Amino acid sequence: MIRTLVVAVVVSLTAVDLVFAQLSDSPWLNSSDISIPAGEKAQITVGPFGCPVVVVDREAWHIKSKKVVQTIPGDTEIGEYRCLSGNGMYFAAYEGTHWDKGSSINVWNLVTGELISRVPGKQSSYYPVMKIMYNRYLLAAPNTGQSLLIWDIQESKKVRDVLCRTENIEEGQLTVSPDGKFLALVEGDKVSVLNLADGRYVGNLAAPLRDPSSTYNYTLGASGVEDLEFSPDGQEMAAIYNTYGRQRLVVWNGRGQIIYDISMFIPWGRLNEYSLSWLPDKKGWIVDGNVIHRDSKKTTVQFKRPRYDTDEIGVLDQYFVIGRFGEDAESITMIGIPWEEVDRSFEAMESVENAILGPGVKVSLMVYMRGQTGETINKARAAIGDAIVARLKADKMLFAPDQEVYLRFNCEPASLEHSYGVAKLDLFIKGSDEPIWSHEFTSGSSRSFLQGLDGGTIADGATESLAREIALIQIPYFIPRTAEHLPLPLVIQ
Repeated sequence: MIRTLVVAVVVSLTAVDLVFAQLSDSPWLNSSDISIPAGEKAQITVGPFGCPVVVVDREAWHIKSKKVVQTIPGDTEIGEYRCLSGNGMYFAAYEGTHWDKGSSINVWNLVTGELISRVPGKQSSYYPVMKIMYNRYLLAAPNTGQSLLIWDIQESKKVRDVLCRTENIEEGQLTVSPDGKFLALVEGDKVSVLNLADGRYVGNLAAPLRDPSSTYNYTLGASGVEDLEFSPDGQEMAAIYNTYGRQRLVVWNGRGQIIYDISMFIPWGRLNEYSLSWLPDKKGWIVDGNVIHRDSKKTTVQFKRPRYDTDEIGVLDQYFVIGRFGEDAESITMIGIPWEEVDRSFEAMESVENAILGPGVKVSLMVYMRGQTGETINKARAAIGDAIVARLKADKMLFAPDQEVYLRFNCEPASLEHSYGVAKLDLFIKGSDEPIWSHEFTSGSSRSFLQGLDGGTIADGATESLAREIALIQIPYFIPRTAEHLPLPLVIQ
């Protein structure tokens, strides 16, 4: 008999509801019911791993006490480029946007509320990247590159410049190791690493292949890097690439060699310079609300977020993260990651007897094309079916007719919201009319397909575009038969 929990793949949980034993080991547990007002237009600044403060517009909130501890006066502009020190004491903000070249960087002490340092602007430049090192030194990178500034916040004076070999620096394309010893940045077609103590170049990271499945060894330039981050111990590097329609998480070891290259699908083009965070102990990564498990290379937990939200998710420790969660989020909250239950579910899914859906389980398939037939439509139907079967195979699931669980591809009719209709892939358990999982294809990949279906002729390119999206979407890969285990990925609303 199927227990109720397992058919609800999207689980509505708050951090307080997650009564998992290991969460009690976290020092952040008592503050897990925090709720900080933060609407769609709020300026949100989270600090590096473990930072005790989050800044929303001009209010600095102390997370554990759940209180506003400082309000920044309104006489100075807080621009779109901002950062916090790891201890939450200092907040730096560029005074303007990318249009306001030559503006200054202001630094506040969030304990006293004082504006303690004013970093002069650089003519014809703005500062898209700022990092506070050792809770004292501000590294500021102008968009025009060539030289980076290191500024002593406490003494309010310049320490030195660091020369680099690029004339273009963008957000997400420069980062500093947690110990402040190394700097990595995109320089043209490569990612370079410098020793900050003497400015010496120590090497370049290996360039990933444009298409790892191809026999051609064309490599990617580094311009497609959206976000670049050192690991918590500074021994590894990770980057999000977004090029040629492919979104990938690439990870290098300390010798600059690629050790992971994981394909991803992030809808609506949300990948940006705040997409990537490392989890402590290098257990995995968070990419736009998707928790990627290092050992399995799979998405294990997904946080639902507002559709167009690009705010950063802050990592407090191995259990708790902070950010705007929920599709209609109007506040910042905390969520716990139930690692113990996730690990148990990974063990359970190795046995077919535990799974409604999982490795070795047979799944049926239906492909509907609005009742239409014809040479190109029949060809498209077959291609879509083949793509879904291949996607199931990637998670070690099998296709077979008349099974307990089935996937349905359907082209729904036009509506006020969707001029050409909408293409969807739904997962059902036999006997239920409500899908337990659903994916709506992006307008970019499905519009030509739907237009062709309306006209009675579907172009091969439209079908191929949809098939590529099918190959990357995150289908549930484990649905347990009992409530003892969690569905994977666990989707938290």
